[in-house]
Amino acid sequence: MDFLRQQLFNIIAFVFLGLFVAVWGSVLLRVGFWVPDGRTVAPPLNGALVTAAGVLATSLSSLTASALGFTIAEVRRDEEARRDLKPGQAGATVAFNPAEVTARLSGRIVAAVVVYLAVGLLVLLLWLVKGTASTDLIGAFALSLLGWLIGAAGVVFQTEKPLA
Repeated sequence: MDFLRQQLFNIIAFVFLGLFVAVWGSVLLRVGFWVPDGRTVAPPLNGALVTAAGVLATSLSSLTASALGFTIAEVRRDEEARRDLKPGQAGATVAFNPAEVTARLSGRIVAAVVVYLAVGLLVLLLWLVKGTASTDLIGAFALSLLGWLIGAAGVVFQTEKPLA
């Protein structure tokens, strides 16, 4: 029982990420192996699968983006405190150290980001290859992934004024 207590968060994360991969794997397989039959423009997916896939993708996107954002804010706040700066003070904009941000992320968050990116890139590639023979669900997730990547790239490539 102690093992379960100690590993509860890891178990929850594993189940959530496993469910995400299973549901989206099912969608990818159904769309990827679907051959146009002349009657329908895209493979039929049942409503439960579409709903589950949409909820899981949106949830994982939001969870990873907020975890990254909060961690970056923590690193900046701690750096300002180390330099004894007050928010809004001239020169108080602190460039953050990406290595410190990634060091503070839990293994669960790193796993979630990697899983989201891996599945999302597969969905994006499938969407680009299948085009109109894809589903709206695939297109929506692909566009969502691109939005997530743009937001992440904005943080990665941002330029800030260094402290004077």
